[in-house]
Amino acid sequence: MLNKVIYMKIEKKYCFDLNSILGRFLSQTQIHEYIDSIALDFLPQQPLRMTSDENQLNDYFNENIQTKKIRLLSDTLVTYVGKILTEEKYIEFLLEFGKLILTRGENNLTLDITLMVYSLVDKKKKYENYKAQTFLLFADYHMRQASWKEAFNAIKRAKAIFESVGNKSGLGECEFLIGSAFVEQGDLKAGKFRLENCLTYLNQENDPVLFAMIDVHLGIIAFIEENLELALNYYNKALSKFELLGDERRRAETLLNKGVVYRNLGQIEKAIEIFNESSDIARQNGFLPTLNLCFVNKAEIYLQKEELERSTRYSQKAIELSYLLNDRLSIADVHKILGVISKKQKNYSLAENYLLTSLRLNHELNEELNAADANYELGLLYKEKGNKDNARIHLTCALNYYIHNNSKTFSAVIESQLSSLM
Repeated sequence: MLNKVIYMKIEKKYCFDLNSILGRFLSQTQIHEYIDSIALDFLPQQPLRMTSDENQLNDYFNENIQTKKIRLLSDTLVTYVGKILTEEKYIEFLLEFGKLILTRGENNLTLDITLMVYSLVDKKKKYENYKAQTFLLFADYHMRQASWKEAFNAIKRAKAIFESVGNKSGLGECEFLIGSAFVEQGDLKAGKFRLENCLTYLNQENDPVLFAMIDVHLGIIAFIEENLELALNYYNKALSKFELLGDERRRAETLLNKGVVYRNLGQIEKAIEIFNESSDIARQNGFLPTLNLCFVNKAEIYLQKEELERSTRYSQKAIELSYLLNDRLSIADVHKILGVISKKQKNYSLAENYLLTSLRLNHELNEELNAADANYELGLLYKEKGNKDNARIHLTCALNYYIHNNSKTFSAVIESQLSSLM
């Protein structure tokens, strides 16, 4: 039995918790009716761990994500809500629910719901804003698949609608997604320009989450440019905002970035502590994409500590979850980690295969930064094998990227490796 609907302290349009979504669109009586008449048919046979303060539906959702039952539960919920709400409210619900399940890694279900919304809003002038929001959800979905062309096309269509209706907040979100995509691909100059341009459309009071997310991405840029103190300042600013908003998902994501900074500062135990905190939040809330990144980062940090067996275990967890989520960026990252592990184990043939696979995947995804990392590791591998020509080719490719993005420390390290080949 549902005891209460838990409302998060976060503005409604940024609310990604299932309880909050249901509480916005359904009455307490209607939620009870859904749980009693429909949802219980799909609950697991074994009883859930319950306390008087837990929400049965939300616990089920979090504990059974990526299963057949969660798809059944979601389908019945969407049908039930559709019978109750007006068409406009139903569209709003689907958009919010689509955002929620995307953060949980249910990519295929997200696409289905987004297509469902599009069928409702297409060719209806009164739903132009909703249509634009649908394109943004399409864009977010494609960005998580690293399908950049499709993502940019969706953002372009959303932007055209927002411009026609004079929606500044929507235009700001478009600029943010474009900036995020450029940063993700390693084009820092274009990313920074778009993120700064985003601020001209936004209002701090009305768009607090986007302001915080801009801080996160500026922190990422500062990190790549090796200004680690500035990166930490941006991440801490963002964390304060997310804590105030009660946004656990973005807090977990930002903690990951902060952990990476401490790892690069050589503060390994502090980094592990932060990765564990992020991982705990992800587990408790069912944020599988974030949990997956925790696995990747732990694999990297234990590799750095030369704990190869432990690094391998986290890599195996990450690769399994990455394929489940179709997270191609992480798949490429894990192949790089496994390649370095194999190199350290003197299994050069396997290492070469892993690293070339990582390089190929990153080129396919237009991931310039990650491709540079893969090229660097390949250069080291070929140098260790005595293949100086291939070592120079890959190290030079890595060097060109870091010079282009003003990464002086990384450039100096690579130049030193190249000099030793003379």
